[in-house]
Amino acid sequence: ASPWHLPPWRSPEKRLTAPLLRAMWAVIGVGRAPCLLSLLALLVACASAASSVSIATFDGTNATTWPWQAVNDPVMGGQSTSHFKVDADRKLGIWDGEVKIVPFLHAPGFCNVMSPGLHKKANFPNLSGTSGLVARLRSTTGLTKFNVMLMTRGARHLLQEGAYVANITLSSEMADHFVPWSAFVCTHYGQRVNWCPDLTTQLAQVDSVSFGTAFPGTAGQFHVEIESLVAGKPRQPPAAAAPTVPSQAEVEMADFGGSAPHQWHSENDPVMGGQSSSSFAVGDGFGIYKGSCRIVPKLSAPGFTIAMTETPLKGHFPDVSSMDGLLLGLRNAGGNITSFKVAFCDSRINWWRCQFQTFKAAFDLPASADFKEVFVPWFAFSDKWDASTGKHTAEEPPTASSLRSVTQLQLWTEGVLGDFEVHVKYIKAVKRSKMVAQLQMLV
Repeated sequence: ASPWHLPPWRSPEKRLTAPLLRAMWAVIGVGRAPCLLSLLALLVACASAASSVSIATFDGTNATTWPWQAVNDPVMGGQSTSHFKVDADRKLGIWDGEVKIVPFLHAPGFCNVMSPGLHKKANFPNLSGTSGLVARLRSTTGLTKFNVMLMTRGARHLLQEGAYVANITLSSEMADHFVPWSAFVCTHYGQRVNWCPDLTTQLAQVDSVSFGTAFPGTAGQFHVEIESLVAGKPRQPPAAAAPTVPSQAEVEMADFGGSAPHQWHSENDPVMGGQSSSSFAVGDGFGIYKGSCRIVPKLSAPGFTIAMTETPLKGHFPDVSSMDGLLLGLRNAGGNITSFKVAFCDSRINWWRCQFQTFKAAFDLPASADFKEVFVPWFAFSDKWDASTGKHTAEEPPTASSLRSVTQLQLWTEGVLGDFEVHVKYIKAVKRSKMVAQLQMLV
C-alpha cells in the first residue's frame, strides 16, 4: 500500500486488537472467545474515548509517524514557497518558507504543510471524547500568525470538500497551543461554508491534518518547528514555585540616558501631496520631536508626522507581555497641539503593518514646563484604525505574542492642525502598581 492509503491495521485500535486477539485465541480457545471479545471491544471503546490521543510526532514512533507535504498557493500565479523536512536528531518537523504577494491579486498568498499530502487521505486515530487540539510548536523567524486544519470523510457537499480551520498565534518559545473544537470553522478554498457537519460528529473520521500560514495574512518569511499534535485537553502547568527574585515592575524600552538607546528619526505624510514637516534631535538627556501638521490639499484635512525608532529589521525590544501598559515621560514644550498618539509595531519585515497596522492609542499632553508621566494601558491600543485620522475602527488590543515581539516604537501627530514640540525622556512598559500619583491614566 502507498504511504497515504494505509491498510486498516494501521489504525491504533486495530494495531492493539490484532496481536491481543491472536494470543488470547490461542490460550483460551474458540469457546471462550465471545466473552473475551466483548471485553476487548469495551477496552478498545474506552481507549477511543481517552482524554488524550496522540496524532503526529517526529520521533520515529510508528503509530504517529506520517508523511508530510508542503503545499503552496497555486492559484492566480501564486509565488509563495515552503519546504518541509524532519530533523531526526531533534525529533522535530521543520517547515520554512516565504509567503509572497500574488501579483494578480496584489495580496499575500499562503503556504500549507499537509499530512498525508495534497489530495491524499490517511486513517488518523479516533479523536472522539477529546476537547480539542494541542499543537506543540514555535515560530523562530518572521510570521507568527498560522492556522491548523482538519479534513474528514463526512465534510463533503456534492463535489466540494470542506476543511475545518482554527487560527493560532505562535511565539519563539516551544509551547502548547490548545484549540477547542468549538474554535474551528468549516471552509472551502478559504471561504466559510455552512454545509459541513459539526466537527464533534466527525472526530472518528479525520483523514487529513495540516498547518498553514494565516489566510488572509501577511507576506514574509517563516521558520516553524513542530514537535507534536495531540487531541486532548491543555496540559496543566506544574504548580508554580515561590519566586526567588521580586517580579519586575517596569521594563525600559527607550530613553536618552544610555540604558535603552535607540536611533530615532521622523517621517512625514507622503501621500496626496502632504505638506507636514517634522524633525527629531537629541537634547540633554531627552529627545526633541517638533514640527508642523498641515492640511493635505487634495484631502482638505490635516496630515501627519511620525517620530520612530530604527527600522523594525534592526529594532530590538524586551518582552513586555507581563506588563500592563506604556508609561511615557514627556513634556509639551511648545505649539498649540496637545493631542498625540503612541504606537508600536510587532512585525520585523512587514512594512505595511508597521506603517498602517501598528497598535496605536491616543493621549493628551497639555503644555507644561515640567516632564509629565502618561500611562497608556494595553487595552487602549488597537491595530484597526482609520488611515486618515488614526481613530480606531475596531478595538483589537495586542496579544501576549505581540507584546513579546515589539520591533519599533512610534509617536504620531495626526489629524490635528498646528505646531508642536514634544520632549521625550523615556518610554517604559510598567505594571499598574508602578504608576505614580501624577500620571494621567487613559481609559
